[in-house]
Amino acid sequence: MEKLDSLEEYKWIRDETVYFLTDERKGSRVKNFLPKRFDHYCKIIHPLFRDPQVEDEQLLWRDCTPEQTDDIQLGERLRLFGLVEKYGLKFSKELSAASFMNKLGGSPRYIISGEEGEIEPESLKRLVHVLQPFTEEASCYFYFDLLKTKDYVNALYHGKLAEVEELATSDDLRLTPTYWWPADKSWCLYSDIDLSFSLIGGSRELIDALLADDFLECIECDATTRIDNLADYTNNESPPRGRNNSKGF
Repeated sequence: MEKLDSLEEYKWIRDETVYFLTDERKGSRVKNFLPKRFDHYCKIIHPLFRDPQVEDEQLLWRDCTPEQTDDIQLGERLRLFGLVEKYGLKFSKELSAASFMNKLGGSPRYIISGEEGEIEPESLKRLVHVLQPFTEEASCYFYFDLLKTKDYVNALYHGKLAEVEELATSDDLRLTPTYWWPADKSWCLYSDIDLSFSLIGGSRELIDALLADDFLECIECDATTRIDNLADYTNNESPPRGRNNSKGF
């Protein structure tokens, strides 16, 4: 793995994403973060877990005492689609863990939502396995924005696809890369520090492989799909109005 002195190889992403002004839009969309060259996209849900200490499934995080929030344990993995069925939500391209919070008026304490900005180790390993056949070039690029580095300076690395697992444990970096892509730019993966899922753009075959994987949970979307925490109009009786903060979350 090599740390590059220049961010030049990252420039194509800035050039090919749709810039938006925060005072002229309603929410964030896939096209604002992934290059517009792709015809197919999907969301990769970061795994949710049950906290086995919490028996009361009606208890919301906002109603917890400090003692009830201090100690968190990760028990069995919860499938997003299973929770959709359990709580009577409808499927939509905008579906995410935030859908439950908006539907229920808060997030259940027993559910530990997926990490924001980070793909947990097992999912990361599985992603590498699925992406490998679609990565013709031997090398990939891994970009970390300043909030994901210990010295708060944007950083770009160059190495083999599987080496992303090593980067995730580096002392100089936080979380998993903001962007990673192969040298031929045939796909691009994005993880935002405010999102409990990642986004990827690529070929029809690549997206189909992700959707078919029995470990990963993926939802196909498109360039115009809204991705902020107020995105899921399907499961909100009253669509949100007015401005949000700088990223729409």
